[in-house]
Amino acid sequence: MAGNPYVPGSSSHASNRVSFLQRYLQRPQQLAVRRINFQIHLWAGIILTLYLIAIGVSGSILVFRHELERVSGLKPWQEMRTNGPLADVANVVANLEAAYPGSHVVSVDLPGEIDATFVSVLEGRGRIKVASDPNDGRVLGEFPRQATWLDVVQDLHETLLAGRVGRKLNGVGAIFLLLLNVTGIVIWWPGLRNWKRALKVDFRRSWRRVNFDLHSAAGFWTILIVSFWALSGIYFAWPRQFFLAVNSVSPIISARPPAIRIAREVDGEEPTLRSFVQRACSIDRGATLGGVAFPYGPRAPLGILMRRGNSVGREYVDTVYFNPYSGAYISTWRYGVNQTLGDWIIWAQVPLHFGTYWGLPIKIIWAVTGLAIPLLAVTGLLMYWNRALRRQWKRLSKSAGFVTSVTNQVVPDYRR
Repeated sequence: MAGNPYVPGSSSHASNRVSFLQRYLQRPQQLAVRRINFQIHLWAGIILTLYLIAIGVSGSILVFRHELERVSGLKPWQEMRTNGPLADVANVVANLEAAYPGSHVVSVDLPGEIDATFVSVLEGRGRIKVASDPNDGRVLGEFPRQATWLDVVQDLHETLLAGRVGRKLNGVGAIFLLLLNVTGIVIWWPGLRNWKRALKVDFRRSWRRVNFDLHSAAGFWTILIVSFWALSGIYFAWPRQFFLAVNSVSPIISARPPAIRIAREVDGEEPTLRSFVQRACSIDRGATLGGVAFPYGPRAPLGILMRRGNSVGREYVDTVYFNPYSGAYISTWRYGVNQTLGDWIIWAQVPLHFGTYWGLPIKIIWAVTGLAIPLLAVTGLLMYWNRALRRQWKRLSKSAGFVTSVTNQVVPDYRR
């Protein structure tokens, strides 16, 4: 018997029903859920406009921070070149201790792609950075303590110029940026007939249409990396909570620094820094010396940093740990040799956020993508103007013109 189309549950009734997915694929504009997403996307974007412009522009500038420091002359001694083998790091430390007798050497980084000199961090009455000659290890001087314009840009990007509170606010902004991406991809889908058109910009159309296409296409092509930036912004604001959340999904093994506590055992003469460096080079063959991290407390180990390849940061660096009192080798932490999904997630936050670790092409892509964030904010505002505010402005203008004409007719002119 044929099903009755008026009886719920009949075959005819079921055949006439269109699933939610089919409606979304064919005519998404008719769905209430899309309209809700649109309102969330609209007002979150309007509220965050200034934040998005500031964070996008400052991030794009910071991608080229090292190049800008060279061009602007903000980093002294950057043009120095080595005439042979690098100076012995033990001599560098000895010169620092002689020049700053009341200070503690925290770390020494060897010259590399970013810095042409040895760069040491010392703590005494304050924390300073000191440059040493790459050829003979003599002390060249302190890096400027006053903030440069690039320091201000970095502070704006990281903390919104508001310190710890600003870092948390930046995390809140990152959450809303992630929300913008989620709602944006929902309302981006134009239907099966028009989806290809939504991937590009037709510059032959009117400026309003070009503005709409820019917003749509830029949002689609940058959504993955911008979503990752939002995720890493949350990580930088709440690292411990982020770490625990990732660890609950996948264990974090190699991305976690080892917890090492040592006992102060002095058996004869304490080993020299030069002997630690030699042993680290023999233990971690294939890597090159990158620096030294001195113990930060009486129970902390000494770390010899060994670079794997031509890394510009700490993302591909091994740390060989020793007992600074007995000279005993403890372990090697191979950061960036990831073993689990959790390791990959934690490790990727820094290099993929900054984009400064894989050469100039990646830097250019990251900088351009960063500028897409303020582009989306501005084009979004223009879309709101075109769709709503422009009409209201015209109505207000007409009303104002009508009132003015009536007033001119009714109110006598006493200047005559």
